[in-house]
Amino acid sequence: MIKRKIQNLKAAIDRFSFAQMTSNSDGKTSGSGTMGVLICTIGCITFFLGCIDKMFINKDVDILTQTIIFTGIGAALLGYRKSMDQSIDSDNKEYHDPTDKNN
Repeated sequence: MIKRKIQNLKAAIDRFSFAQMTSNSDGKTSGSGTMGVLICTIGCITFFLGCIDKMFINKDVDILTQTIIFTGIGAALLGYRKSMDQSIDSDNKEYHDPTDKNN
């Protein structure tokens, strides 16, 4: 059972791509998804730098609080993109490709 879970996890990692994180369900680039990934990346980097600042330089916690909020904004943007994709999918249960000649 554990081997199967590990194999499923490996398969999920192989299917992962950053293009899927920044795209809508129709394949177009999502502004909120792209900004969410960018803000989360910057937030993680600044959190790391804030930890270094707290330990060695300034001993101030304000930068850590601000980066947690900043990273939360990025995560909210990614969640918003995901919720919009689900609402679009539920509205359009049947999709017809306009370039398909069989329709």
